[in-house]
This record gives sequence, C-alpha cells and structure tokens, in this order.
Amino acid sequence: MKKPAYGPSLYYATDKNIFDALNEHKVDLPTIIELFEHRNIVVSKKTDRVDLARYFSRLTHDYHDNQSIAARLGVASRRERITSMAVNGIAGIDDITKAIEQMKAEMESVGDVVTVTRAGENLSVNIHYTKVDYKRNEFNQLQVRDGTVDFVRSGDRYIVRNTQNDYVNAIRDMVLERVEKNTGQGVSKDEISLFDVPFHKQRTKFFLELMNSLPDYSRRDVTDVYTFKPKPDPDDEAEDDIDTHVERVALRGNGVTRSEILNGLLDDRQYYICRVGWATAELKGIGNVYDIEAMFAEPKDCTGFSFLLRGVYPMEDGKVSSRKRTPLRAEVERISSVVEDKARELMEGFRKEISKQTEGDET
Repeated sequence: MKKPAYGPSLYYATDKNIFDALNEHKVDLPTIIELFEHRNIVVSKKTDRVDLARYFSRLTHDYHDNQSIAARLGVASRRERITSMAVNGIAGIDDITKAIEQMKAEMESVGDVVTVTRAGENLSVNIHYTKVDYKRNEFNQLQVRDGTVDFVRSGDRYIVRNTQNDYVNAIRDMVLERVEKNTGQGVSKDEISLFDVPFHKQRTKFFLELMNSLPDYSRRDVTDVYTFKPKPDPDDEAEDDIDTHVERVALRGNGVTRSEILNGLLDDRQYYICRVGWATAELKGIGNVYDIEAMFAEPKDCTGFSFLLRGVYPMEDGKVSSRKRTPLRAEVERISSVVEDKARELMEGFRKEISKQTEGDET
C-alpha cells in the first residue's frame, strides 16, 4: 500500500514554531513547566507564559520535546461517515481473507496497523494509519486515524461497509481487485446512487422517504436540510441570468421540512435535497432517540452516499434525555444496516419507475 510522498523524512521545528505552539490554548502552564524541569530548570508559576515560551524557544530542542508539545496539540480523531456497497461474485469469506492477508504485509510496511476479525462468514478489518495535513500548524500536521472495512454476508452477496474517505476507499477497492485476481472471476459493485435518477423531485423524495419510513423507527424531527441546484448550461436559454446562481442552500433548526422557505426552493426553484440530519425514535426497545445524518458526497450526480449516527439521546426515567451520548458499536451497526437497506430499496424503486417510463415512451 503506497502512500503519497510527504517530503523530507526529517523535520526541524524552528524557534518561532516552538514559541507559537507553547502559546496555544491547548498547551497549559503545567506542560510548559514540565518541559523546563526536564532541563533541570526551575520556573515560577507566576511567570508570564509568553516570557516562558520566548525563553524556551531559544533553547535547543530534541525529538522528545517536539513529541511532548505535539501530543498536546494533536488533532482529536472524529468519527467519520460510513458508506456501503453490495458486492456480487465473491464465493466465500476465504477469498476475502486470502486477499487481505496478501495486502496486510504491504500495508504494515508503510506504518499502518491492521487488525482482522472474523465471525463466521463476516469479516472486519481495522486500519490504524496516519495522515499528514500541511495546512495545519507544524505540531499537529500528523493526524492519527482509524478506518474500518466490514464484509457482511447477505444472502448470495456481500455488503461491504467502510469508513468513507479516500484512503480507506482505496484499500477497500484494492481488496476487491485482489479477490478478482486470485479467483479469476469478476466482482460487480452496486453502490447507492441516484446518478441515473435525474429528476429533482425524485431526488428530494429519496431523502424524505428515507427519514419517514425507516422500519421500526419513527421520525421525531428534521434538524438539517442541505439543498443543491447545479449551475445551468450557458446555452440554456430558459435561464434569464446565468451569472446569478445560488448553488447550495442550507437550513438548520427544528421542523425544517415544514419550512415555507424550503418548500419554495424545492417546488418553485427546482432545488433538490442532497443532505439531511434528523432525529428518529425506536418503536421497539426502550425508546432511545437517534441523531442521524445521510448525504451524497457529490451532490450534482448524487453519488458517494454515506451516513453517520451522530449521537444517541437515551431514555431515562421515562423520558428522553436532553444530553446526547456517543453511540455504541452495536447501535452503529444496527442503524447502519437499517439506513442502507432502506436507501437501497428506494434507489431500486426509482430505477424501476424510470425503466417503466422509458419503455412506455418507446412504445
């Protein structure tokens, strides 16, 4: 697994880098005092931190100093959205296992930590990797992340569910390519997409039905709606002034789908929904409320469907708590399965409708 070149392998933090880093709010005074203690220098807690940072930045620094500062300024990992696809042509889990084992040594050679867990015909691959972002401060450019690729058996095919980012997507695709190479048989992928559903009303209907008709769940509120309208073709004479065009409109609040502003955009201005956030309550169980987000990464073509369980409002003492907690893994898996199954069902339904309309036009 080859990573892009990130420049020279050695990096030296200048005195300005050290000074700026020590004045960040994430670096507290005890951390600065500890850096001095490692040099057997005693400083007063009453000394201004700017003076301490200026003095320390003029000293020589080693690797451990940089790591200590970077640990304070490191970027906190955040949960990323999940995407999925249905894959046909894989005979069994052994084909996937073999492909991953072949790739594991190559991935670990570039510093990734790969953990594979198997449960019957299902397989989960966790990748612990690093990413460099040169747009950030020198001490928090290195970001440590975790990505997951799950292979879940569903009938005669596999549902491949993974963290949605370029790096993990590339690993997922490489595994499937390796399976094809090892078995000599083609593997077909069916992603959730509305690319071949060009009508704005149907694209909006996709999200409305997704929120309103999740099996065993009842929609409580819609908090986020993002709409999109691609810029018209310059040759399209129907547009009076193509130089004035608002491509995206985002609405946030409560009961957003009942807003006259939104309905005006969808009906009169021909915008369509490309991303939503809503709260839904489970009808079975204890009645927890789940905060969910679903979107298309490429709103123009409606491709790159992904979703995220942003949090859970637990039921406490007979009522829903106002505090949102981090979802459990079992909750993430359950909601992910429900959302992707419903999204795939809606996508296939729209495709059938368009197919019937096309056949009717031809006759």
